[in-house]
Amino acid sequence: MLKMAGAPVKLGSIISFCIVLYAVYFRRNDISDERLSPVKEHLLFLESENRVGVGISQPKVALGYGACHDLFVNATSLINYRDLKGNPEHFNEISTKEEFVKSFTYFFKHGAAAERFMSNSKLYDDLVEQALKLPDTRWAIGGNAPLMARRFFIEGWKVMFGAKMSEKLKSYIPEEILIVGGDKNEEVRDDVHMILEYKADEMFGIYKAPRANRYIMHNDENNPLLSSLEKLGEHLPSFKPNLLVISGLQMMDNFPFKQVDRDLRAERLDLVREQILSQPLNTLAHFEMASYVDLELLQHLTTKVLPYVDSVGMNEQELSNLNSVLEHGQVVVVADSNPRIATALDQMRNTFRLIREKNKAFGSNRKLTRMHVHTLAYQAIMTVQNSDWKRTAAAAAKASLTAHRYVCNTQNIDLGKTKLLLDDSFSTTTDNDNTSRVFFEPNKPVACWEETIEGDKVEICVAPVLICTEAQLTAGAGDNISAAGLVLQVEI
Repeated sequence: MLKMAGAPVKLGSIISFCIVLYAVYFRRNDISDERLSPVKEHLLFLESENRVGVGISQPKVALGYGACHDLFVNATSLINYRDLKGNPEHFNEISTKEEFVKSFTYFFKHGAAAERFMSNSKLYDDLVEQALKLPDTRWAIGGNAPLMARRFFIEGWKVMFGAKMSEKLKSYIPEEILIVGGDKNEEVRDDVHMILEYKADEMFGIYKAPRANRYIMHNDENNPLLSSLEKLGEHLPSFKPNLLVISGLQMMDNFPFKQVDRDLRAERLDLVREQILSQPLNTLAHFEMASYVDLELLQHLTTKVLPYVDSVGMNEQELSNLNSVLEHGQVVVVADSNPRIATALDQMRNTFRLIREKNKAFGSNRKLTRMHVHTLAYQAIMTVQNSDWKRTAAAAAKASLTAHRYVCNTQNIDLGKTKLLLDDSFSTTTDNDNTSRVFFEPNKPVACWEETIEGDKVEICVAPVLICTEAQLTAGAGDNISAAGLVLQVEI
């Protein structure tokens, strides 16, 4: 009888517990909707109220350099974990399959984006052949310049970019975009990049990816030489761009400069500098950072490119690397894939100071007046007040929306496929004195404030990213996000 009497009590307890769980679950969903919906609506409002490229006047952008075929591959379908011999390890250049597997695993376990050159052409071709046999492999156009060019075009800009491309590769580009770089009837062998993608929480043996990302492998022949540089320069005077975008220089990391006179690389970068300097000051210059590992190349960038641009764009890995090279002369191979806002802002401030010092040291007529850092969780844009950059808050909002749309591969913002990583408040610096905290307001999610850095008044805006929880695309996200941020900031 005691057992029978106790049964209803136990069953009742279980039912009560389930009701509590049910209530908690739906309460969390309600809280999530309470945050997500107003964030979405306000970001969309800022975007719609700040459109460009509408009417008679079209802003114009010129971009360099290079293009390629991107071969998208499911990383863990192509690479076998059993081929990992020893511990994950970083290599600046990949020459064997063992190095390839170790290098991929190293970045996979950190969820960090990476781009590496494979010097072994036979191994590279074999991997491409294996990838083409997989059912979910697909081709697309690749390269910073083409991807950013297409985004500018979508947003209403008139676009020209420099690249040597086959007719097949050109077919991926809207006809209205002017492509310069190759000669008519010239036979072009397009470079191929393998984009090894993986999703958040995906497993590779004992390792689990903390976030969705990609590992890029290339064996380029054209892009490292910036073969379209001169042709782009010939067309710039007649095109008269409002914005010049410098990108793709990471392809110079290795080949062919180890086999040929390495001075050739410095000479090509001198020509990039001259191309920037040839533009009137009212043509703004933006440098798009990327994954660099060659210290000598990075040091060239700090003397031949960075002192002469108005704007720099990068992700959290690239920010950490650039900051370290400028301050300590050291490369950072991998950094926190989801850094605190305070950490990123401190690095932005320091990088801004160091590049402004380069402006002075090299007597540049241009000064760095804009920085954009895009991360998984937020967009951070810093602009100098009274500079040529406008609409910083709207630009951060548009960059955030573009991050979601591109990664989810849709124009619609589906809150069912969305999450926020930002807390209810954040500190603006790691030197926290409890006076630098910003509270997150879903009804006004883009936080902006003013600061003074080395005598310059700047505006900093931080926008939360409506993170796509069902990632369809990872490679190219940074190019689209960075271009979207620039779209609203150039006044014509």
